[in-house]
Amino acid sequence: MNLLFLKLLKPRIWKRIYKERLGEPFIYNLISILVYIFGDFIKKINYDLVPRHPYAFGINEAFKIAKEENINKIILIEFGVAAGAGLFNMSYIASKLSKIYCIDYEIIGFDSGEGMPEPIDYRDHPEKYRKGDFPSLLLKESDLPKKCKIIFGSIQDTLKKFIRDLEKKESKIGFVSVDVDYYTSTKECLNIFLIDKDSYLSKVVTYFDDIYMVDHNIYCGELLAIEEFNDKDSMRKICKMNQLRNTRVFKNSIYLDQMFFCHILDHKRRDPSIWVNEKKVILSNPYRKLLNDL
Repeated sequence: MNLLFLKLLKPRIWKRIYKERLGEPFIYNLISILVYIFGDFIKKINYDLVPRHPYAFGINEAFKIAKEENINKIILIEFGVAAGAGLFNMSYIASKLSKIYCIDYEIIGFDSGEGMPEPIDYRDHPEKYRKGDFPSLLLKESDLPKKCKIIFGSIQDTLKKFIRDLEKKESKIGFVSVDVDYYTSTKECLNIFLIDKDSYLSKVVTYFDDIYMVDHNIYCGELLAIEEFNDKDSMRKICKMNQLRNTRVFKNSIYLDQMFFCHILDHKRRDPSIWVNEKKVILSNPYRKLLNDL
């Protein structure tokens, strides 16, 4: 059965449609119906018709960047797998886009396998998330889609091993989803951005799941972890995607404020010496002629 149809069976999805889509111009919603019936996969992503909009949008952006940078294979990462719905969704999206862009992929999930740990202090939002929440299904490799695996254990330990193994690969990290709720856990996840510059695309699409409530703030949770990461003396900075809302058809979607880039500022594509100006960009001035005609 179609994934979007399955989503429509849930009342919370209709509530989201009411808030995010029905307030948009009628013509956009009308065109969405035509895109859903006749549009290709990327067009459906552009109209937010592929389930898990941030994953669909973010993974498509990662493939686009990889295409531009002539990368043959990218790594897509999810921190906080829980029951695995997100990982399966990533696999569905990536399998479609891989054929379109002719770029291979690998999906890696990180999960403790034990649900949420004990919150450390107020920074972990204990009023929202508590020990034992979001237990893992401990999915085995045989339960997972192709090109997908889960690494179980503490983020601190498993990430170190993953980083060591990554040095042997030619694929680049292109997309990272952080869905671990706590400040302390997010802080550990962000160490993924402190390895060798050649391990990444020049900018890594990054989605933060737990920054959408009105009382999420820069003194707690994932937002605090981002603030502290950016305060480090590092050539890696996590920034919200600039003007994203103005580039999308549906501008009321919650996920638009959850999409970031981790800019790899020491990446080779940031080096001015590799860029040669093949043709100067010369601006015209139509007002000059207008003035002469007066």
